[in-house]
Amino acid sequence: MRTRFFPLLALLLCLLLAWPAAGSDEDKPVIADITLTASGGKLLLSAAVKHSFTKEMLEGVHNALPITFRFKVSLERVRSYWLDQSIAELGINHTLSYDPIRREYQVACSEKEQPSITRSLDEAQRMMAELKRIDIAQLTQLYSGASYILHVKATLEENTFPLGIHSIIPFTSLWNFETDWRVIEFIY
Repeated sequence: MRTRFFPLLALLLCLLLAWPAAGSDEDKPVIADITLTASGGKLLLSAAVKHSFTKEMLEGVHNALPITFRFKVSLERVRSYWLDQSIAELGINHTLSYDPIRREYQVACSEKEQPSITRSLDEAQRMMAELKRIDIAQLTQLYSGASYILHVKATLEENTFPLGIHSIIPFTSLWNFETDWRVIEFIY
């Protein structure tokens, strides 16, 4: 009886170790829905971060801790036998805060002059995670028929918390996220 039990136990243990961890890469933040358009003499970028909020982050926001997403965007022209030419490098910040008295969320986006205010958490999360029609470059800076590479990345800013609160609140390390670089190659 024992001799049959050990091979079965070993097989179950191997299957258990090979099983993917719960919430592995499916819940990892990722840049998605990237769209480049040419309009009004400009190259415009739209994109969104999927899986960007955790339960702990939302609890922190509801406890008056603002959070900031920083989007990094760069555009380069690919040149054969020479270094690639940098066309644009942008840093775009989106900051979410909550007013418990008014029960309103405020999303301040560096690409807009005025912050947006909403009572809907879902809408606030969408505004935080989306880039809409961001001006990347003037079309006059691009050469027809040339190859270009667009890089996009999102990071939760570590300096979101005031006055060294990182050392006081232990769960802040759970908030850390950074997407992988998304690279889009295209010919203009």
